Amino acid sequence: MSASEEKGALALPGSFRGFVAAELASAGCTIVDWEQHGVNIRTAAGDEQYIGLANLYRRARPRPPDEWPTLIREFLERLARAQTHDIPTDLTTLADRLRPRLGRPFDRRQTHPWAVPLAGTPLEITLVIDFPHTMAYVTDAMLAQSRQRGEDLLAIALDNLRKLTPPDYLERVSDELEISVGSLGDAYDAARALIVEELLPAAPAGHWLAIPSRDELAVWPVSLPALGRIHILKMFADENYHEHAYPITNDIFWVWRGRWHPFGVTLQGNDLVIDAPEPFGEALRALG
Repeated sequence: MSASEEKGALALPGSFRGFVAAELASAGCTIVDWEQHGVNIRTAAGDEQYIGLANLYRRARPRPPDEWPTLIREFLERLARAQTHDIPTDLTTLADRLRPRLGRPFDRRQTHPWAVPLAGTPLEITLVIDFPHTMAYVTDAMLAQSRQRGEDLLAIALDNLRKLTPPDYLERVSDELEISVGSLGDAYDAARALIVEELLPAAPAGHWLAIPSRDELAVWPVSLPALGRIHILKMFADENYHEHAYPITNDIFWVWRGRWHPFGVTLQGNDLVIDAPEPFGEALRALG
């Protein structure tokens, strides 16, 4: 679980912890202690590990409690499969399975994967190997063993993502607003923000983006009428960031000519307050 996920996570109620404890016991695991958003366990083999549960609880919360045991059991089974995958030493043999991920920096208690910062943002880009029921992060050790540069494999991963993205991926949400939303639910919707300028017609002043969770991407072409209503996109980002699993950020970003910029949007009473980056004025002049 990333640092931002833990910061915005919901507290785990006792009833949910009880279901988790029962499923862990069935799997032969012993609980060492609970943390606010997860649990430290000892496996049947004697290994100790931390399991983050915030995203699992976000998925379980809207569902009836009698469905929670199945949801928890499937989560633990996927986690076990992910830890037993035999990943080949040479990552080039898995080139077609490489995917990019976009999110906040990882919790340092976990093995940190290979990552590069997304310039102009607090986000970072990582690489994963996509399997049918789980995924594995590419680490520096894997890159060293395969004698590959992460940047080179990232180019392959982005190309794979382009091939997986249908032409009609982004759908306009209403006739009144030019906001488009993409949500295939394949775990790579937020990552598609990295290719958003390829997915939409060119916009003279760029696009605003919201990526509140791993499985959501919202895009709005910059225009003068939209500028006065940009709080709508901010409200979308705030609501979904706090409600959905795998949260990333409730920030709004502005992407123009391939560069990302934070775009501050707040409502103070009835007043809309915008903190735009310096190049935004130049972009507005491009609108004529």
